Amino acid sequence: MTVVDGEPMGDLWSYCSRQARRRAVGMRLSVGGRLALVSLGVVVLVAGVLAALLSVQLSDSGQREAEKVTLSVAETIAHEPDVAALAGAGDSDRLQPMVEQILGETDVSFVTIMTPDGIRLTHPNRAEIGLPYIGSRDEALAGRTFTEVYEGTLGPSVRTIAPIRAGGDESGGIVALVAVGVTLGAVQQDIAARAPLIVLASAAIVGLGVLGALYVRRTARRVTGSYTPEELSRLVESYETVLHSLREGLVVTDRSGRIVLYNDEAADLLGLPPATSGQVSLDPREAEMDAALAEAIATGRRMVEETVVNGDRVLLVNQEEARDLSGRRAPERGRVMTLRDRSELQALLGELEGVRTLSDTLRSQTHEHGNRLHALLALLELGRVDDARRLIVASTGERQELADRLVSHDEGAIVVALLLGKLDEAAERGVRLDLDVAEPTPALPLAPEEAVTVVGNLVDNALDAAAAGAEPRWVRATLHENGDDVVIEVSDGGAGFDPTLEDPFAFGSSTKTAHAPGGRGVGLALVRDIVAARGGTLQVGADPTTVRVFLPVVAEAVTA
Repeated sequence: MTVVDGEPMGDLWSYCSRQARRRAVGMRLSVGGRLALVSLGVVVLVAGVLAALLSVQLSDSGQREAEKVTLSVAETIAHEPDVAALAGAGDSDRLQPMVEQILGETDVSFVTIMTPDGIRLTHPNRAEIGLPYIGSRDEALAGRTFTEVYEGTLGPSVRTIAPIRAGGDESGGIVALVAVGVTLGAVQQDIAARAPLIVLASAAIVGLGVLGALYVRRTARRVTGSYTPEELSRLVESYETVLHSLREGLVVTDRSGRIVLYNDEAADLLGLPPATSGQVSLDPREAEMDAALAEAIATGRRMVEETVVNGDRVLLVNQEEARDLSGRRAPERGRVMTLRDRSELQALLGELEGVRTLSDTLRSQTHEHGNRLHALLALLELGRVDDARRLIVASTGERQELADRLVSHDEGAIVVALLLGKLDEAAERGVRLDLDVAEPTPALPLAPEEAVTVVGNLVDNALDAAAAGAEPRWVRATLHENGDDVVIEVSDGGAGFDPTLEDPFAFGSSTKTAHAPGGRGVGLALVRDIVAARGGTLQVGADPTTVRVFLPVVAEAVTA
């Protein structure tokens, strides 16, 4: 097997594939790197084009300058009387020194004076004197001065040919011609003298381009990190997929508190327009959502597991500062809020709490009922019928009115049954429970399981507090209407709420022991959420500890 670079080559196709992959990894460029290369390439291209344009312009301007110089010198010589006299006489010996002096004093390459037949009388190369002139003469013989580019004995040159008239006067006849020229080589040498300036300017442009490319790369990396365009494209596709698939509401705001991004679940929970791809710009105060929630979004207030009621939804809200690509907090990038619909969870917890409350009530009632039956049996066996009769009357008399409502299909039958059960539970725990339920029983604007959760948890917490307190241990529960509200009021003789609790109605807030039956910090939180969802309010008083619930009166009790 052939070994190349210390590894088996295998078949040619596999080897080439491995090498191609390695080269691809080596050439991996991030978005910032590619932008920097593109911008640098554009700058280099622009610098090259500008240098070429400057060179062409300099060449063109050099040629035009040569035309002006040759025209000026040619017309000056043509109007010189002495030159006209010598040229007319064909005196080369005297014309040549004059021409050489002119060449020394001007920036022209040659001055050729010739007869009308084109025989040279002067030339920079004396060996060319007497030979025919190479170039055009017709226009000059016609009396017109003209300029052309022509290749002569000195190479390509810009030359001006002018007629020399007798006496140097325009009215005289043509006695000779003069050709004054500048070779293109001389023009190029003049341009070459200016080339360092062009190179310096181009280098300065490229240098600025390099700095600009580095700035572009750094700026792009702050936004896109080290991702390549392909990776970034996949990331955006995944982001869009995840964003619109989340069953948790997501809201992103900018530094001014305007909503710039949200997903489908957030649109549903907050009543926003349907979520679309790309960013939006929406003032939360203008949306149809809870005013307190809109204000929290607009101000960017930090929120941790806060419960907010928005319409008929109970939401669990978190809001934090945005983070940059390195994971550091970046408040200038705005805030990120997550929303979870706790309505269904609350309903399930409420049903669970209701079942627990009813089961505890039934257990207590069963226990108390068993005790009374044992007592009655003992009294009857002893023949003490009058004592047995008095025990029965005492046991039923205090609750007969409520029991009558229970069998009369009263609208509050569920609450009445719950309170009847709580009498036995209170007696079992050594607490006196006083009940004051208006007649007819007020219709609570709650579903049955919600009514059980609210009333049961308030009474249970009061019984817990009273049982843990000093004598006399008592609880008083009232249910009546007050104006447009149904009022549930529960008082107890216990020690009251723990002053160290910031919010006794928050989830997890509790003064019970860690192993208390029924869980900790759930019941009162459910009460608060249910009351808030039904448009009610809660009040807490002290001396004695009192919790009042105000619920709006409705025509019919909620049945679902």
